[in-house]
Amino acid sequence: MITWKRIKLENYSFPKIYNYRKEFIKLTDELPDGVKLEKINDAIDRKKINWLYADEVNGMGKEFVPFVNEHYNSGISLYLQRNTKAPNPIVIEFNMDEENPTLVDKNIIVAEPNSEATIIFHYHSDEKVEAFHNGFTEIHAKENSTINIIKIQRMNNLSHNFDTNIAYVKGEGKVNWITVELGSLITGANYTTYLDEVASESNLSSIYLGDGNRKLDLSYSMIHKGPRSVSNIEGRGALMDNAIKVFRGNIDFKKDARLSKGNEEEYVILLSPSVKSDSIPALFCHEDDVQGEHAASAGQINEDQLFYLMSRGLSEKKSKKLIIEGAFKPILDKIPLEELKELIGLEIERRLMNA
Repeated sequence: MITWKRIKLENYSFPKIYNYRKEFIKLTDELPDGVKLEKINDAIDRKKINWLYADEVNGMGKEFVPFVNEHYNSGISLYLQRNTKAPNPIVIEFNMDEENPTLVDKNIIVAEPNSEATIIFHYHSDEKVEAFHNGFTEIHAKENSTINIIKIQRMNNLSHNFDTNIAYVKGEGKVNWITVELGSLITGANYTTYLDEVASESNLSSIYLGDGNRKLDLSYSMIHKGPRSVSNIEGRGALMDNAIKVFRGNIDFKKDARLSKGNEEEYVILLSPSVKSDSIPALFCHEDDVQGEHAASAGQINEDQLFYLMSRGLSEKKSKKLIIEGAFKPILDKIPLEELKELIGLEIERRLMNA
C-alpha cells in the first residue's frame, strides 16, 4: 500500500500485470554498426550493461523500482560503442490498449566515451482503457558522451503513470532530459542525475498540464559529486479545474564538488481558483566553493496580455491557449521531431479548448 499525502493518494496498490505484446521500437533508418539496440528481454550481453540493484535507488518510492525489476514486460537495452553517434532520434512508442493495458518497462542505456544519441519515449493509451504504467530508465553516460532523453506521456484520464529515471554521468559527459506530462489521472515522475566526475553536465526541461482531477507528483534531483559539474532544472506548467501538483526540485552539492553550478526554476500558471500547487525547491551544500540558485513562481495569467489578445478579436479561451503555448514553446522547440511537436500541440489545444 502506497500513500502520498501531498497529492492525496492513499492506500494505492499495484494492479495485476499482463504481457505487453505490441511492437514498440520505431526506426525509420538503419542504425550505425556501433549502436546495439535490443528489446530488454532479448539482451544477452550482460557484461556491457551495469545493472542497478533495486536497493541502490529509491526513485518514486521503495516499492516502484523493485516492482519493475520483478515484473517488467517490456523495455530496451541500448549500447553505444566508443566514438559512435546515432544520426537520427530513436523512437520507442508504447500504446496501451484493451489487449495490452499494463506496461512495466525497464530501459538500460550505456554510452561509451565520445558517443551520442537521442532517444524518444512516447507513452499513450486508447481512450477507454484503464491503463497502468510503471517504468524505470537507467543511463550510464561515460566520458564526453551525450545522451538526450525525451519522454512524452499522453495517457488518458483513467490511467495511472509512474516513472523512475536515473543517470550516472562521467567526466565531461552530458545527459539532457525533456519530459512532457499531459495525461493520466495520477502521475508520479522522478528524475535523478548523478554528476559523478569533473565537468559533467545535466539539463532537465519539464512541461506539464493538469486539468480535471489530475494529480501530479514531480521530483527532479541533481546530485553534484564531481568538480565543475553543471546542472539546470526548468519546469513550466499550467493547472486548471481541480488539479493537484507537487513539484520537488533538489540540487545537492556533495563534498569535492567545488566550482560546480546548479540552477532550478519552476513557473506555473493557475487557470482556476480550485487548483492546488506546491513547489518545493531545495539546495543542499556540503562544499564551500559552489554556486546554486533556485526560483519558483505561481500565478494567474497576466491580465494585460489577456486583454491585448482579446482586444484583437480572440476569445478568452483562445487567448489563454496562446499564452500557455508561448510559455511552453522554449521547451517544445527542443523536441527534434515535428510530428511529435504537432501531437503535443493538438493535445494541449484539446484540453484547454474543451475546458
